[in-house]
Amino acid sequence: MKHIYIILSGLFILATQSCNYLDTELTEEIDKEKFFTTANASALEQYCNFFYPELISGHGGAQAYNFGMLDGELKSDNLLSWDYNITSFGHHTAPTDKKDTEWDWEVNRACNDFLVNYHLSPETESVKQRYAGEVLFFKSMDYFNKVKVYGDVPWYDKPLNTTDPDLYKPRDSRTLVMDNVLKDLDQAIAWLPKKTKVYRVSKDAALALKARICLFEGTFRRYHNIEGDIKFLEAAYAAAGELMKPEYNYALFTGSKPSKAYYELFIQADYNNNSEVIFSKEYDPTKGKGTNVTRQIVVGEVPIGMSKAAADSYLCGNTGLPISVCECHKTHTTFIAELNNRDPRLLQTIPTPQAGEFTYYLEGKRPAIGKVVSGNNGASPTGYSIVKFYNPAEYTPSHHQGTADAPIFRFAEILLVRAEAGAELGKDPELDKTINALRNRVGFTHALTASPVVDAKLVKEYPTIKGTNVTLIREIRRERRVELFGEGYRYDDLMRWAAGHNLAEIRTGFIPDRATSATDMTGYTADEIKMLEKDMGFEKDGSLNIYSKRVQRPAVFESPKHYLFAIPLNEISLNPKLGPNNPGW
Repeated sequence: MKHIYIILSGLFILATQSCNYLDTELTEEIDKEKFFTTANASALEQYCNFFYPELISGHGGAQAYNFGMLDGELKSDNLLSWDYNITSFGHHTAPTDKKDTEWDWEVNRACNDFLVNYHLSPETESVKQRYAGEVLFFKSMDYFNKVKVYGDVPWYDKPLNTTDPDLYKPRDSRTLVMDNVLKDLDQAIAWLPKKTKVYRVSKDAALALKARICLFEGTFRRYHNIEGDIKFLEAAYAAAGELMKPEYNYALFTGSKPSKAYYELFIQADYNNNSEVIFSKEYDPTKGKGTNVTRQIVVGEVPIGMSKAAADSYLCGNTGLPISVCECHKTHTTFIAELNNRDPRLLQTIPTPQAGEFTYYLEGKRPAIGKVVSGNNGASPTGYSIVKFYNPAEYTPSHHQGTADAPIFRFAEILLVRAEAGAELGKDPELDKTINALRNRVGFTHALTASPVVDAKLVKEYPTIKGTNVTLIREIRRERRVELFGEGYRYDDLMRWAAGHNLAEIRTGFIPDRATSATDMTGYTADEIKMLEKDMGFEKDGSLNIYSKRVQRPAVFESPKHYLFAIPLNEISLNPKLGPNNPGW
C-alpha cells in the first residue's frame, strides 16, 4: 500500500508550469477511481500522511539545515541573525516565479481530490469521515497560510480539469475564503476523534487550529478595518474555552521544578504523555528524521540572538512591573544583573554568563558576539543567546541527531487565545486561568490584573487599541511575546495587530560589559570593544546596534504594502484576472 500511495500522490498532485493550471490526465482519473473504490482505512491514512510534512514544519524537515520554528522568528523583531532578514527590513521585492512562495496549489488539489472521492471507499462511514476530517484540517491550514500572505485568493472546493473556467477565475475575497475555512474547520471538529496519539490530527488539534485562525482573522479585521471581526473573535474565544474544559484533560506542563519547567517543556523526545501538548511533530534520528536545532544553536555557524526589544519585554521579578517603570533595572550595571530578577522565563529562554543553573553552554563565560569575538559556542549577534529548544544531552557536532519532538499546538497558546479574544470582546479573559496560570507555572507570582500599570514601551509598540480594555490588551500582547518566543508567532502577530511599524525600529542587542581584569570571563577587552564598534556600533544607552555598520539601507515598513505579499508576477501574466496585485506592489 505504501508504494500505491506514493504513485497516487504523484498522480494527484500535479507539478505544472503554473499553479493555476490544475489540469489532469485521463489515466489519472482512472487510477484515482480505482484507488478510492478499493481504499481501506490504511490506504486513506496513507493518503493523509502526505500532508503532514507538507504543512507541519516543526523543527524543520528531515535532513534540513535550519533552526526550525526559530527560523520563523527571524522575520520579526524578536530574533536577529548575523545577516539581516530582508522581509523583516522591508527590503523584499515582488517575486517573479511562485517557487518558494505560498502561491502553490498542490496541497489544495490533493485535498479536493480526496473530498470529492473518499465516499467511494468501502470503509465504514465513521472511518471515512475521520480521514475526511484530517483533510479538511489540512485544507484549512493551507488556506490560512495563503490568506495571511496574500489576503484575497481563489477559493477552490473541487479538483479542476483542463476545461474548467475556474482555472482563470479572479481572486475571491478573504471574507468568502475565511467563511469557508471556518465552515470546513467546524466539519473537521465534528468528524475527528479526540486525541489518542499526539502526532496525529485530532478533534483537539482542529479546535486548536480554529482558535489560532479565528484569533488571527478577528484581530486582523479589527485593526485593518474589515467587517466581521466579532464573529471570528467569538469563535476563537469559544474554541479556546472548549479545550479548557476538564474533559479534554489539558494542563500546563510543570516539569521538575518551576525554575526549569518552561525550558524542559521544549526538549522532550515524546509528547504523548505531556499534559500541555495538543499536537506535535515527531523526530527520530534512527529513521533518518532527526532534528538539527540543538547543534545549530550551539555551533553558531549562523549566529542568532534575541533582540533587546524582546528581552526588555520581560517584567521585573522583584516588583512584577515593566523594567521601564520599576527602579530595579532602570540603570544598567552589568549584563548579569540585567538578566537576574526578571520573569523566570527569560533565563529559561536565553543563557547568562553567570556560572550556575542558567548558564547552560556559556559555562560562566561571556557570549561570543557573532563573527567578532573568537569562540563560537552559542554565537549571537545580540549577546542574548538562545537556549529554548537546546538539549545538552543530545548535543553533537554531527547534523540531524536531535531527538526532540516539536510542539505544534500547546495548551499555553490556547490560554493566550482565550485571554486576548476575551479582552478584545469585552468578555472575561479569565486572567487567573490564563495569563496568571502561565506565570505561576514558572513561579512568577505577580498576577496580571484587569487594570495594569501603563508601560510607555507598550504604548509605543501598540499605539492603537480598540475597545475599553486598552492597557490590559497591551499586557496580554506582552505575555504572548514572552510565552511564545521562538515559536514563529511574532511576525503574524505584528501583521494582525497592524503594528508593522515596529519592524522599522533600529535592531539592538545587549550592553556588553567591559572586562575588569585579565581574568574576567564575563567582560570584553578594550580591543574587543573596538572590534564591536567597528563592525556593529553602539547606541547612546551602550547597546549594540546590530546592523548599522553592515547594512546600507535602513529597515522600512510601508503601510499598507507590507501587510501582504505580492502575488508572483508570472501568475498574473498567466491569469490577468488575479490582478491587480496587492496594494503597493
